Amino acid sequence: MRWTPLLVVLSLPLPAAAQLRVDIEEPHAGVVDGPVVSLTATVSDPAVRRATLVVNGAAYDVPVELGRVAQQIVAIPGNNRVALLARQGGQTARDSLTFHYRGPPMELVVLLTWPSQGEIVDLWVREPGGETCKWDHRDTESGGALLDFSSDAIGFGSQGYTLPEVSAGTYRIKIHYWGAWGDDDQRGWYSYDGLLSSLDSVETRLRTASGMTRSQLMREASQLRRQVDRWAEPVAPQTPVHAEVILFPGTPHERRWRFDRVVQRTGQLVTLGEIEVTDVMIRAAR
Repeated sequence: MRWTPLLVVLSLPLPAAAQLRVDIEEPHAGVVDGPVVSLTATVSDPAVRRATLVVNGAAYDVPVELGRVAQQIVAIPGNNRVALLARQGGQTARDSLTFHYRGPPMELVVLLTWPSQGEIVDLWVREPGGETCKWDHRDTESGGALLDFSSDAIGFGSQGYTLPEVSAGTYRIKIHYWGAWGDDDQRGWYSYDGLLSSLDSVETRLRTASGMTRSQLMREASQLRRQVDRWAEPVAPQTPVHAEVILFPGTPHERRWRFDRVVQRTGQLVTLGEIEVTDVMIRAAR
């Protein structure tokens, strides 16, 4: 009888995937200076490109560059809770801490965030007295201030507005979308109405035209329809932005609003929403 050699294959265990870790380096737990606080953290896997930062319940995406996160966050008087979450390959890692800010009262905080790279977005807050806090007017007579929380406020950006003492009235939250990736959008809002008017005029004349005139008008109408179709196509990534508004933060009278919008037109100025602060609310909180 002939024997066939028996091949024995040893099943060796595969190396386990490294455990994903997130470590917040600063701020430290305890008392810190504010109201703008630096946050730095490490993510163990350098392939991770974004993480979720949660500050006092407001969550937004932040960039991870070579395993590091560096952001500015706004602190409210009293205890502040911060968490950072990262996900990769089915793993989720997080780190969190609580720090205390002994600062003056802060009655209104607006946080604007957007998760897209290469976008330039500005927060505008119109106060009840008519004054608007924005990029070229960062401090108002009532004490409102505009703050940049990312390093350059371009890409994975965040901006904030803080007001130590609110007044009764309407606060209007706006965003100004400065630009998209690469080339600016050269098509103003006016051009769309102009294209539709021209197309309507040509189609009206087509009803009675004949011969060479009709052929020329048909070519003109076809060209106008293509222009209308091109105008309707997005010229930039659709950028989701959201604003978190906190009134009387960290107090028993705290109230929150969240406003979301998608923008994509260069130069677009959009009202995200309004909040109404009444004398009754102010008396109750103070």
